[in-house]
Amino acid sequence: MRILRSLLGAVLVLVSTATVALVSADRLAHLAPAPVVRAAQAEPSATGSIPAPVKAPPAPKPAVPSISNGFDTERLHALMRGDPILTGR
Repeated sequence: MRILRSLLGAVLVLVSTATVALVSADRLAHLAPAPVVRAAQAEPSATGSIPAPVKAPPAPKPAVPSISNGFDTERLHALMRGDPILTGR
């Protein structure tokens, strides 16, 4: 029985060591690729090139004066505060 315990212990240590070694080898084989470093661009004044003109963003649309579905938040707030009902704007 002593020899079986020793053999079982040796097999357990061997399997554990092999597992750690194989997992380590797999992780080293699948390392993330190195980040790609972009080349630095020279300043336009150094190269003599003129940068392209920047387009202006479109003008914002004016806000609609009233909500089209008829919901009035100011009147709701006034009712919640207990103020008298507001008349039309």
